[in-house]
Amino acid sequence: MMKTECRRAFGSRLFAAALVAGLALALAHLVTIAVPYGTGDVWEVWRGGAKGAYPFSVYNTWMGGENSSAFTTLYYFLLPLLACVPFADSGYTDLKSGYAAQMISRAGRSAYCAAKVLAVALSAGTVVLVPLVVNFLGTLLFVPLLPPEAAAGTFFVGPSAAFADVFYGAPLVYCGLFALLTFCVAGIIACLCVALAPVMPNRFLVLVTPFLLCTAASFVLAGSGLAGYAPTEVLMPAPRFDVQPAVVAVAYGLIAGAEAVAIARHARTFEAL
Repeated sequence: MMKTECRRAFGSRLFAAALVAGLALALAHLVTIAVPYGTGDVWEVWRGGAKGAYPFSVYNTWMGGENSSAFTTLYYFLLPLLACVPFADSGYTDLKSGYAAQMISRAGRSAYCAAKVLAVALSAGTVVLVPLVVNFLGTLLFVPLLPPEAAAGTFFVGPSAAFADVFYGAPLVYCGLFALLTFCVAGIIACLCVALAPVMPNRFLVLVTPFLLCTAASFVLAGSGLAGYAPTEVLMPAPRFDVQPAVVAVAYGLIAGAEAVAIARHARTFEAL
């Protein structure tokens, strides 16, 4: 069952379309930010470290390392939608087409639901993480992997930011932590579609509801002391706001738990058989 669902998720045209869209933003960022920093005459002073300037590093040039460019902002704004496009609405289409009833009759409710959730989460995490990795590796071709220096004043991770000590001490570990966070939160966002599928009137609403909720959360929390906890903000390795990691873990853990309860409840009350 798991192989079947993963094959459907990773082999779909929607997965390819979402991946291409994410890669397009990642490559656009590379061309407009990393390439000019690495080769443009206007940044030659910075590259050479003249006049005491600390040269640009991958850690403040790649898409996750800065938060001011248009393509970085657009990518993280669209991330909830990119996560849902590949396979998140399949729970709804399976119910409407009768496919879910067939699979449940063969493998059982628990096996089908577990395979569905894992396939949705894995495809969502992959489709949002691959463009970031490609952008990071592409930036390495033009900008040196210099260690971040707090005194330089050109890095976006402030001294009070979450895991700032990790960023300035072991920056690759810091990037890995945010890669893991991005993968997990993308999966949680996409699985919301599975939880909502039985009560939604159409496929379009299933697909866009997580994106709309994330956008609404950003607007509601903007200007408050909680702005950094919005999904579009909490995933950025170059944070605009300070957050408490424990609060992030509890908040998104509760969301994941609520989704699990809803999916389990729908599975128990499934009456197609």
